[in-house]
Amino acid sequence: MHQNQTKLIRSLAYNKYREEHGLFLVEGFRSVHEAVIANASIESIFWTNEFSQKNAGFMNSIRNIQNESISPSEMQQLSPSATPPGLLAICKKPTFNPPVMNNNFIYLDHVSDPGNMGTILRTALWFGICNIAMSEGCIDPFNPKVVRGAMGTHFYLSWVGTMPINDFTDYTIIGADQKGNPMQSLGKTPEKWILVMGSEAHGISKDIKSSLNQLVAIPKIGSGESLNVGVSMGILLHHLTK
Repeated sequence: MHQNQTKLIRSLAYNKYREEHGLFLVEGFRSVHEAVIANASIESIFWTNEFSQKNAGFMNSIRNIQNESISPSEMQQLSPSATPPGLLAICKKPTFNPPVMNNNFIYLDHVSDPGNMGTILRTALWFGICNIAMSEGCIDPFNPKVVRGAMGTHFYLSWVGTMPINDFTDYTIIGADQKGNPMQSLGKTPEKWILVMGSEAHGISKDIKSSLNQLVAIPKIGSGESLNVGVSMGILLHHLTK
């Protein structure tokens, strides 16, 4: 493998270079398989012999995509993971059309944990929410750890990006907060809504709280200090979309 290529791929672990090159890393069978199914813009796929021996059917499906066998030590060099799964793809970052301000949205306020962001994207898509807006200060959704946790979700989103909450003028803006009203009190789900999930440590920030129309909580039946942000969002989405 050429040294320049190695350098480029390794640089994609950092947001600055993902932006600069318009590329991001996708690792592991499930995520890369989704990229292939979704007909994503895949620049190249790298695999180890061990992976190819166990996944002959998949190897057949990527014959028309540029792909290359590399050694486990080369994979270790390229992969941002401590234990690389033996399959790595370089994909073009999607260029989204401007968001359709008619769909329901998730709004993330300073969500910084990559595992949580990955779970949030996966869960939102499960409930048919394909538009994710973010405040400044969220982790980059194309961070390799987020991509790994999202399991291919990135290839099905309609829009993801930063946007001020004030752009949602004719939406019912619902915030998740332990001090809110029980979610059952929401009554009939509004026509157009946006669900705001706050940061893991600090909840919804003051400036965004002032834009909310409703504050809802998930009633606690057992014990515990709080719920994970991704789990909370899943419960609230189940309630909002049923």
